[in-house]
Amino acid sequence: MVLYATGLNAWNQLQFEKPSVDEPDDIPSFICVLREDAIDCIRPFLSYTTIHDGKQTLKQYPSIRNLLSNDNTTPSHTFPNLPDITQLVAYDTGFAALSATGQVRTWGDERYTACLGREPTDDSPAQTPSLVTDLDDLPTGPITKLAAGGYLLAALTAGHDLYCWGGHAGRAPFLGPDLSDTPAPVVIDDKDIADVAVGEAHMLVLTIEGEVYVIGDNANGQLGLPGGLSSVKIWTRIDLGSVLGGDAGESVVTGVAAGPRNSFLMVQKKRSNPNDAK
Repeated sequence: MVLYATGLNAWNQLQFEKPSVDEPDDIPSFICVLREDAIDCIRPFLSYTTIHDGKQTLKQYPSIRNLLSNDNTTPSHTFPNLPDITQLVAYDTGFAALSATGQVRTWGDERYTACLGREPTDDSPAQTPSLVTDLDDLPTGPITKLAAGGYLLAALTAGHDLYCWGGHAGRAPFLGPDLSDTPAPVVIDDKDIADVAVGEAHMLVLTIEGEVYVIGDNANGQLGLPGGLSSVKIWTRIDLGSVLGGDAGESVVTGVAAGPRNSFLMVQKKRSNPNDAK
């Protein structure tokens, strides 16, 4: 598998195979940064990036480990354990968790209720993990993945529909004026969405056809678009032919990831069709 990256590189967080330099430059467009037999998980942070290659397990803080395992042996008076959690994501002012049954719970700062995707009540206050009921019983099935960053959250259904919500009072959302405090479908050229990633103020999606679309801030080159654009206000397709070069016909993008100000593409060789030899 090959990992491509673009964007902020002030701490050499995109330099996996090249020697580090004292004052590294940002990377303005997608380039190959790592080749590994397997890349199962990318966890980009502002100043560093960790990669899970399928051979070692990433360490987790005890409180998170207890949360994911629903471990009731550790007393907790302010943070209840959640049932069957398969994914936990963080944004600037809170968290969201996905259960094995596709239910989404959010909690966070009550001053930023738009990011909760629900209305806080006495029974389900902002700081307590509570269901986002608007994501239940969706037309294309349960939620299978969450992504979050900055003041925006995204959820992907089993039927490849994308829902987003969030916002910050006084700031124009990079997804446009239609972004609200309740989950709403986001349509990108009528494409089915296979994967989604959210940064501090930018976003990537991967379609089931293997296309990559980006939107948002590009001040550090995190969208990987040529021309030195500072931002993009409409969904724009990445020219994967230029990114992959001679490997374009033999490779396919299998996943996307985003740090606060950078982006990643996971690329692998296409599987050969046994019928081709007949």
